[in-house]
Amino acid sequence: MKRTIQGKLDRGPREFETRVHEHEGEVMGIARRDVVTAPPTISIKGAAETMASYKTRRLPITHPGTSRIEGIVISRDIINFLGGGEKNKIISEKYYGNLFAAMNDSIRDIMSRDAITVKNTASIDEVVTEMKEKNVGGFPVINTEYQVVGIIEEKDLVRQIAGTITGELVEDRMTTDPIIITPGTTIKDTNRFMIANDIRRLPVVSEGELVGLITTTDILRYFASNEMFRHMRGDPLSLRIQDIMVRDLKTISPREDVGKAVQVMKDNDVGCLLVMDKNLVGILTERDILGLF
Repeated sequence: MKRTIQGKLDRGPREFETRVHEHEGEVMGIARRDVVTAPPTISIKGAAETMASYKTRRLPITHPGTSRIEGIVISRDIINFLGGGEKNKIISEKYYGNLFAAMNDSIRDIMSRDAITVKNTASIDEVVTEMKEKNVGGFPVINTEYQVVGIIEEKDLVRQIAGTITGELVEDRMTTDPIIITPGTTIKDTNRFMIANDIRRLPVVSEGELVGLITTTDILRYFASNEMFRHMRGDPLSLRIQDIMVRDLKTISPREDVGKAVQVMKDNDVGCLLVMDKNLVGILTERDILGLF
């Protein structure tokens, strides 16, 4: 595993149009240079621990000798492995249902070998276009030697407009009538629900009241923790999401400017806000806001 030193960008408040314009053709101006990578020999559990430790949803897999990219694992791959989809067959077929044996297998079995990347010479327009066309939330940034030199995600783009007046209201960008889940749902069933609906965040509602939020990151953190080992004699994925969901919810009014919403996201280091108008009326994610670009 390697890690480089992060360079932070803070240019103060600017107008939305100015910020976008000044970064065109300069992807490395907002890409994070502090990139955590792992070799293809790392275990699935080790990859989850690394991702949880560094609070990242993307872990580029690189050759230990040349540092060239060989693949990528994202939080969705871990959720798929933990009962969400086809990758769960590794547990059921290769390890006969023994999760604790399967999670020590190499990350090669669940990583994506055709990692979608962008060159370090890409413009912001190219990055946004690729995100939309490929329907992904971020990329490793590579040089001409196919070595990872940065990583750029939706949040790196979206946070450029934090605190600005965009003229767009939250209600204009939010996802209305979000899919919800109940607190008594098991982790395994939540994994399946996320994969089937291609979502990574679910508001948790009990008897019509919003009580929490469950994300792929929360499940990843549980999988990486020692909490799982308390369930060695049972199924650790039978735990109810009420035990791992986020209860300290970050909310926003539907009538606030999107720029203010992004500032709230940035200040609290979250990727979504629950939109409340007495009751839950929507969810605003970084993907929703990306359309402004």
